[in-house]
Amino acid sequence: MLRLRYIFILILLPYFAFSQIQDDFSDGDFTSNPSWSGDNTQFKINTSKKLQLNNSTSDTSYLSTANTLINNTEWRFYIKQSFNSSSNNYSRIYLVSNQANLKSNLNGYFVQFGSTQDDICLYRQDGNSLTKLISGTVGYTGNSVNEFTLKITRDANGNWELFSDANAGSNFQSEGTATDINYQSTSYFGLWCKYTSSNSKKVYFDDVYVGGIVVDTIPPKLTTIHTLDAHHIDLYFNEAVDSSSTNNNTHYSVSPNLGNPTSAVRNLNDHSLVHLYYTGAFIQGTLYTLTANNIKDMSGNVAPSQQMNFGWHEIQYGDVTINEIMADPSPKVALPEWEYIELYNNTIFPVSLKNWTLQIGKSIKTLPDSSIAPHSYVLIGHQNAEADLSNFGTFIALSSFSLTNSSQELILKNEKNQLIHYIHYNSNWYQDNNKKEGGWSLEQIDPNNHCGGQKNWTASTSNMGGTPGSENAVFAANPDKTKPEGIRVSEIDSMTIVAHFSESMDSTSILDASKYEVSNFGKPVWVGNAYPEYNSVTLKFSKAFQKQTVYDLVFTGTAKDCAGNSNSLISFRFGMAEKPEAKDIIINEILFDPQSPGVDYIEIKNRTNKIFDLKDLRLANWNEETQSFENIKHITSESYLIYQYGYYVFCTNSLIVQKQYLVRNPRQIIEIPSMISMPSSEGSVAILTANFEQIDRFDYNKDMHFALLQNTKGISLERINPDLPTNDRNSWHSAATNTDAYSQTANFAGTPTSINSQYSNGTEFNGEVWLHNNWDIFSPDNDGRDDVLLIDYKFPDAGYTANVRVYDVTGKLIRNLVNNELLATKGMLSWDGLDNNNQKANIGIYIIYAEIFNLNGDVKHFKLKAVLAGRL
Repeated sequence: MLRLRYIFILILLPYFAFSQIQDDFSDGDFTSNPSWSGDNTQFKINTSKKLQLNNSTSDTSYLSTANTLINNTEWRFYIKQSFNSSSNNYSRIYLVSNQANLKSNLNGYFVQFGSTQDDICLYRQDGNSLTKLISGTVGYTGNSVNEFTLKITRDANGNWELFSDANAGSNFQSEGTATDINYQSTSYFGLWCKYTSSNSKKVYFDDVYVGGIVVDTIPPKLTTIHTLDAHHIDLYFNEAVDSSSTNNNTHYSVSPNLGNPTSAVRNLNDHSLVHLYYTGAFIQGTLYTLTANNIKDMSGNVAPSQQMNFGWHEIQYGDVTINEIMADPSPKVALPEWEYIELYNNTIFPVSLKNWTLQIGKSIKTLPDSSIAPHSYVLIGHQNAEADLSNFGTFIALSSFSLTNSSQELILKNEKNQLIHYIHYNSNWYQDNNKKEGGWSLEQIDPNNHCGGQKNWTASTSNMGGTPGSENAVFAANPDKTKPEGIRVSEIDSMTIVAHFSESMDSTSILDASKYEVSNFGKPVWVGNAYPEYNSVTLKFSKAFQKQTVYDLVFTGTAKDCAGNSNSLISFRFGMAEKPEAKDIIINEILFDPQSPGVDYIEIKNRTNKIFDLKDLRLANWNEETQSFENIKHITSESYLIYQYGYYVFCTNSLIVQKQYLVRNPRQIIEIPSMISMPSSEGSVAILTANFEQIDRFDYNKDMHFALLQNTKGISLERINPDLPTNDRNSWHSAATNTDAYSQTANFAGTPTSINSQYSNGTEFNGEVWLHNNWDIFSPDNDGRDDVLLIDYKFPDAGYTANVRVYDVTGKLIRNLVNNELLATKGMLSWDGLDNNNQKANIGIYIIYAEIFNLNGDVKHFKLKAVLAGRL
């Protein structure tokens, strides 16, 4: 039931006590205590314990309950309409009715909430005839969300007064008065809604009171101080205050040093607001104390001396941060199953959030009048979550609120449209594959490192699943001490480039075009930054860059990152991209069976001295049955240049790859939202042009791994040499491991972004078949050194077929390497040291015997000697 801050001035008759209505619907039932009846199926009690319209079509719905009070009576209630009112969308609250059916021709009085004028008015109804008695403020109900508390009083002489509070509190403003005594008795009180189908669930009622007129005996309370600028502050009280007391400047004093204000004026429209002006200026960063004395409310209650701290602080980026995000509350751990965002005030000053905006993706939410105390928290979520989440602290309810689980951009701005905090989270920020599946919040580690991005966020470690309204469970010092660097350049056109920095920058330090220069080319004519991340600049030049030329861009100023770390010399390498042809880019390494937790990855290599742009490439799978590419994915939507002879890796989580493997060039890992299909047994991966032309394709199989590896999880397949044919299994070998290759489990093995551990590049000798690099000793222990014996071949003509055998020194056949295999004109064969039973051959000397022939009857024989070495 309602908690009233008033006492009743009335005669408490038994009849009156029986007739009084009080209902806040907290029992979850509107059919008893008191009993409401009418269109019962078209209303419900929602999770916030409010009476909610609950229909699905255009209609008129009502509920009524017995009531006999009319004289010396007060009606008070909460109402919300989450739509702009119109001639077909508005509500009525019947204060007086002689009929239970509020749709019938009845006699009585009602307040209409909304109309074509978007106002709140008092009407008398005589059968089907309506007479307007009080015309309220025009435009009041013309918002997407209209949330009010209304109060109406009538004395025994028929004097009516209508009050409203547009903030749904008890700070009532008079909408007008009228005198009407046409009806002196009543039988019912009720709620009535007219609506279209789109608004059939968007009307809410709560905190209904019908009883004696209550008199306020509680003095006004100072609730908030807003510092507008260096000379003005606004004082907010919890109710309307008397102008004779509030406009007396001697009733206020600010310390230190400022004393009484020059002027004090109550707001003309909002009588709970008082404006103070000081000739002397507030000093930036100073904490002041305001003392207010002898302030009266409209009932004459005088407040005792009140004090409140405030300060003049120009809000800066990071003063208020997005500190915790519950994007996926299901399945819940222990917290209520609601999405929320937590803000944290990182200053010693209270901060007003009035008219701040929170942008979630493309949806912009304007925050209501609220404040956040120093080093305190505020939660933001859907209005239906208020009953549950307000238990954890201050809660800001929005009529619509939704976060995507996988990725979302969040932008917080103040009332001056200044950027206060920005993040773009994704599911990798959890750094935990289990927790990212739901029920756990993302928490900021160090609120002072508000530009830290993914490195400063992780999944909550609280056993509740999150810490809404309190210090994060993962809170720790995590400062950014790394100076910014230039990481890459992307291409917009032949005269415009984008220079990307390693982190978010202080934009003012990098916006001077005169401090950029391309060696032997010139300076840009224009520079612009990347809002809101500020991690790049766009540079426009007066002439075009040429293809097949590598340029050096130098920034000669002092560039500062968001944390204040500086670098006085930053350089970038770039060039103009060309269109790749087949085999210009090859698949060089793949991981298709990662350890858990882990992710698949694909490494490509630029085999040429040309520059290519990843936005022009696609990844795909090949479907052998349909003979077509499928599951085609863009690698990146923005320009991302890859340079001559470089290695680049694609995966869905770069941090996991960097934790599990030695990554020598982490900036050459490109995170993509989702990977193509890479089954752990066999599959096919391809690189395509934007026109879906094949550049390279690899049909892999788990049997390509080194046969003596008992466990190949976490071990990549590496291409032995970029010049070898992609789909020749002899071109691939398991990456070298740091453990015994024959143990039951192998460590992570792979070389993403750098030269493969199994890479070999031989020197050609005279003759048509020879040992690669003329090296006849190999040790197949998977340590990354000479693990395979490589046999090179080169023929003057095509069409040669080969049989290759391995014998030990006694002449015993050990391995059939090749049986009647058609060879290319140039290529390579390999022996991994296994015999025909897939057992490791003994240490010793072996003879490689090759028989080469063609259809013309030409036959050539080659006999090579090799040593299989190993640990004794």
